[in-house]
Amino acid sequence: MADKGKHGFVRSVRRFFWLPRDMPRRPAAALPLVRAWLFALAVGAFFAVVTPDDDALTPSIMTVVVWVATLDDVIKGVRHRWPAFLTSWVACWGLAWLLSSTVPELDDSHWGEFAAFAPATAVSVVVFVGITRLPQQRRL
Repeated sequence: MADKGKHGFVRSVRRFFWLPRDMPRRPAAALPLVRAWLFALAVGAFFAVVTPDDDALTPSIMTVVVWVATLDDVIKGVRHRWPAFLTSWVACWGLAWLLSSTVPELDDSHWGEFAAFAPATAVSVVVFVGITRLPQQRRL
């Protein structure tokens, strides 16, 4: 980044939020995100087994694994990247909240929390991939 001059950092930050118009935007690949979700399930199960009930690390940490995977696709420049990213996380946390509020026993243990966040992260991946597969609007 040192060879880009004093405006190199500014260009990098702008590219993160606003891609160039001529850059191709492809839909997100589903297979790497499904692999990340399966790894997140393993991480969540590990923390459900290993951590005591009063510990701060809970199976909700599995959302971070999926979050990083979707953020990687956002950085690569998939279609509708920011709406897909934000909508997928609203769906994830909304479903987790809905499940934990309708079934109060889910908040009693780490396995209950795992049972709430496993489908929530799956919905997050499905929503992200689905939104990136929507057709792109033609620019004038």
